[in-house]
Amino acid sequence: DQVKIRGFRIEPGEIAARLCEHELVGEAVVVARQDRAGDKHLVAYVVCGPEAGSDEADGGGLAGAMRAHVSGRLPDYMVPSAFVRLEALPLTANGKLDRQALPAPDDDAYARTAYEAPQGAVETALAEIWAELLGVERVGRHDNFFELGGHSLLAVQLMERLRRLSLGVEVRTLFARPVLADLAASLGSHHEVAVPANLITEHSTAITPQMLPLIELAQPEIDRIVATVPGGVGNIQDIYGLSPLQDGILFHHLLATQGDPYLLVSQMAFAERGVLDRYLAAVQQVVDRHDILRTA
Repeated sequence: DQVKIRGFRIEPGEIAARLCEHELVGEAVVVARQDRAGDKHLVAYVVCGPEAGSDEADGGGLAGAMRAHVSGRLPDYMVPSAFVRLEALPLTANGKLDRQALPAPDDDAYARTAYEAPQGAVETALAEIWAELLGVERVGRHDNFFELGGHSLLAVQLMERLRRLSLGVEVRTLFARPVLADLAASLGSHHEVAVPANLITEHSTAITPQMLPLIELAQPEIDRIVATVPGGVGNIQDIYGLSPLQDGILFHHLLATQGDPYLLVSQMAFAERGVLDRYLAAVQQVVDRHDILRTA
């Protein structure tokens, strides 16, 4: 048995073996299930031994214990998002595992703390987005994004949803503060910078300092820049300072004594002209879409 989730090849049997090393677990099986959004995620089904008490082997308590157990033994992408307790594994008439009879995980199958309702507009909005992305009915203010089944791809979707609400934040902030209340606190003090409208149009014949809200340049400086651009004003969309990453690229370009460390050259062959034309059209569409690819 082998499954592929988010680009990783995973053997569920290896995860089940690690689960069975826990003192509460008698039997375990791990399968890949599709959530409501169509994404695959790992779900563990465990049969607890007779020595396990009801308090420690039920609901979120079991999920938390199981998650902590496998997290210390397996990489993140192999940690199941949900843990379901069963009285016994369902079997077919032939005595094999009946995968179709394995129930879908409910909210108790996720590692979560005692529920406390979100507080304030930011926490409430964040909880609603989490519930939709993660496919859970209810998200509390002390719940952890990744313990509820979140992963890096869902994190990117979360960032996009927040951006629409003008609550832009870096992905690394989510990894550093995955608890809803903590993340909401950082969002509450952060709002995206309003980008001013571009005052240079296709019909502009000259560029003045007032037309460059992102940088302060005198007219002679602007004229010197325009003179270096093939096509002049008609080929300039905007003028602004380099980002830190671009600054680094320029530094290495100037430092290089031979060639350019960021310049990569490759050759491609096409079976026919029509394929080449379609490829070039696709590349041009990407260049037209992204300002960074037209930056000098």
